[in-house]
Amino acid sequence: MKARRYTRYSTDIPFTLGIEGMIGKHQYFLKDAGQGGLCFDALGCIDRGTHLHISFPLLKKPYNANAKIAWCNPLSIDYCSLGIVFEESVTQSVIEKIALSH
Repeated sequence: MKARRYTRYSTDIPFTLGIEGMIGKHQYFLKDAGQGGLCFDALGCIDRGTHLHISFPLLKKPYNANAKIAWCNPLSIDYCSLGIVFEESVTQSVIEKIALSH
């Protein structure tokens, strides 16, 4: 078993996700967060490498980032667990604000 490079925080904070090339945004809830990225469950899968814009509007100072889908694992016929990797460097303090915000 490979050790994680970054600390992961379990959380259920809501975030919005916009998919490159598609109109509109969708709201999801995180499962966990770390400097390496985020994990959430969704109805349907999103192709690996798809570029995204994510935002956390409920933080005292809203946080926005560009990211992409790192992996997608089916959970059932309808649901998938998805991993997001940030396209920019994200500090540990930002991750802690996201994960520990409520």
